[in-house]
Amino acid sequence: MENPAILSPEKCRSAENNATMSACCGALGDLTLSNSAIIILFASMLGASDMFSMITTSLVPLLCGICIIPMAWLATKVGNKKLIVRVCSLAAIAYFVVVASPFFGSYASIILMTMLVFFAFCSTGYVAGWFPLLDSFLSSERRSDYLGRMRFTWQLVTVVFLLTVGLAIGKEPPIWKLQVVLLICAVIYTGRIFFISRIPSFAGQKKEVLGFKDGLITAIENKPLVGYSVYLFVLNLATYGTVPLVIIYLKKHLNAPDNIIVIISAATMVGMLLGSISAGRIIRRWGIKDTLLGIHILYALVNLSIFFIGTGSNLTYVLITVLLLIYSFTFACASVASTSEMMALATSGNKTMAMALCGAFYYGGSGLSRLISSLVMGSGMLAGEWYVGSMKICHYQTLFLIYTIAIIFAAMFLVVVPAVFPKGEYVYDVH
Repeated sequence: MENPAILSPEKCRSAENNATMSACCGALGDLTLSNSAIIILFASMLGASDMFSMITTSLVPLLCGICIIPMAWLATKVGNKKLIVRVCSLAAIAYFVVVASPFFGSYASIILMTMLVFFAFCSTGYVAGWFPLLDSFLSSERRSDYLGRMRFTWQLVTVVFLLTVGLAIGKEPPIWKLQVVLLICAVIYTGRIFFISRIPSFAGQKKEVLGFKDGLITAIENKPLVGYSVYLFVLNLATYGTVPLVIIYLKKHLNAPDNIIVIISAATMVGMLLGSISAGRIIRRWGIKDTLLGIHILYALVNLSIFFIGTGSNLTYVLITVLLLIYSFTFACASVASTSEMMALATSGNKTMAMALCGAFYYGGSGLSRLISSLVMGSGMLAGEWYVGSMKICHYQTLFLIYTIAIIFAAMFLVVVPAVFPKGEYVYDVH
């Protein structure tokens, strides 16, 4: 194993390049299977209901919320790279079975859901080991620039791919075309395993002084961190269901062509791309407090605007594209701000467990947002239609209104965010 203390610049750059390539391969596979219009359209073609289609997008964040803490412990025992390679190998098998699921006839939906659950479970091991793996070869001086460059790269690759797919599949693609798209993504996903395997294992890394039990207790006793984690849970619970619900709304109510839906899905990634580039400057210019307030305002305005869109036309498709671009831009800024605050509030010597605890709240709120939305749609508890004056409102629009109210409610939890309302004395590592 290499010693990071004497790691040459050439080997460091090689590790960074391999990590970037693995991120591009993995992100394309992850997003296509768990957070894009592709999997929603694919599930619909297999006869999935709105509830089932929405659930497919909730599995990865939901299981991350449940499993990230034990997976973080497992990573300390097995090793970050070894854990990632093993779980990603299993996830790749699940990916290929998803591609083949239409061949199972009447069991296709069951096979699809089972494999998506298994893929999501394996993904939690990757999430738990990824950042500690990067920390093994990234110097503090290069960390920020590299992470920004890596994030920009994989998002750009995803945008180009989804736009290409949207232009290629046509308005009403047969299921085999989506299978081909998923097959391409499954093959590319295996690149994550290949490139991570090429990253050397480094000796002499600093060990965190606390074990699993003591580390978890220490993280829980970090009141500012816990307060911020609760805020992230509530915020994501209110906001994370919007994008997949828009995709279903476009497909089932506004009758948008499938290729237009995929292109609109790609536009959300463009927003993420622009947000990732701009977030650092926005936070430096306005500070965390004003940035978070702006995030709440934009989240609420976008959901409220979509609530008033009741018919499908070229104009409304363009409007929804712009709104989702703004929404994903806001989401990227929120993600950067969240990471910044989590790193600042995590106790030194207990970073892994502190980040895992915060991640459990973060991903838990994200997954529950989509799961609860899917259960609400499936239960039929919302009126099929109702009126505001002469304006007819469907149950999808009702959910956008509920999201708007929930986002305003989530703003009340800003009182527990130390950067907004600091209380008492606590360790705040701005670096």
